[in-house]
Amino acid sequence: MYAIEFEADIRNGTVKLPEKYRLLDSAHVRVVLTVNDERLMGEPEVELDFSNTEIKAFSGRDALELQRTMRDKW
Repeated sequence: MYAIEFEADIRNGTVKLPEKYRLLDSAHVRVVLTVNDERLMGEPEVELDFSNTEIKAFSGRDALELQRTMRDKW
């Protein structure tokens, strides 16, 4: 597989191939679109902050030692 790059306008859901690539008519291709359009951008990722979260699961226990014990059972 090889890549071909060209710019085109989408009209009614159709991309017109440049003449020099017409030999690909009826061929199966993989299409990757690179678009500079903010309307298609998803919601910005929210960074999760657990720094103020108190986790009691390993309270008073060595978490690494507990993991080693669990792995030894495998």
